[in-house]
Amino acid sequence: LKGVIRAHCERICRTLDGEALQKQRQERRRQFDEAEDVRMEYRRIPLADNPLGKGAQYGGLDDVQYNSGRAIEALRDNKISTAAVYRLSSFVSQLFGNTALAGRVRFADAYGHNVVVEERNGVAIDRVYGSVAVGPFNYETVVGGEFPTRIDFKNVTLAQFGLLGLALRDLAEGRIALGFGKSRGLGRVTASFDSLEIHYPTCVLEDGALRLVGRDIRLPARHFGGVGAFGGDAWRAYDFPSDDVAPLPEGWRFQADEVMGVQLRAEGADQVKAFWRACMPAWKREIGL
Repeated sequence: LKGVIRAHCERICRTLDGEALQKQRQERRRQFDEAEDVRMEYRRIPLADNPLGKGAQYGGLDDVQYNSGRAIEALRDNKISTAAVYRLSSFVSQLFGNTALAGRVRFADAYGHNVVVEERNGVAIDRVYGSVAVGPFNYETVVGGEFPTRIDFKNVTLAQFGLLGLALRDLAEGRIALGFGKSRGLGRVTASFDSLEIHYPTCVLEDGALRLVGRDIRLPARHFGGVGAFGGDAWRAYDFPSDDVAPLPEGWRFQADEVMGVQLRAEGADQVKAFWRACMPAWKREIGL
């Protein structure tokens, strides 16, 4: 499932990416890249790259081989910082990881419940002669059942969460097919969302506002934030968005965590989708809209 969601996130990003946006993002990172002597040919980075590609230098929008993980490996002699590894990764790789950077989202195995399997038969047709090439053959396909899973994420920005929400929305609405035989009608699934929990383990709640323990960082009342809202100047080299906050959706409220910190909890698909919608302004800012 992770590969399917990542591929769809890449598809969304490639559709919305452009030279003007890439230059804008490059200029935003310029002072940090210059401070670490990152060579000019490694500074331009797309929203989405090819995690299996072999290219270490980005060649423009038509480049389908660029791999930001390979580019970072090529810079090992520069002894770049951890912040530079994150900053020089593509937007999708910052979320899902690459060969130089661990991902920030994890998908658990989806084990089937009440699975119904059918055996079907087929035949391969010769594309030239129109006759039987191979067959007949039998295959099994799942026609019913549920596959519960969970997705864990850590230290993400609101824009990254918004992109993940777009991909999961398309999965829920049947726009993404899974597995073999997609062109013949297989792989059609729908998804439902039971709950969503956001934990702020190093925050306390003061007058309805989040405050970071030990730091002079406080969010506006009834606002939640991504990782960029809590980094401050010490984490600017990661190129986190400084305005990484959004108003709480209707019906959401902060509550004390059972052990330490503050949490948000949504029950049901409507509340989960409301959270994604609240992240959309941050996603739009990230892509220059």
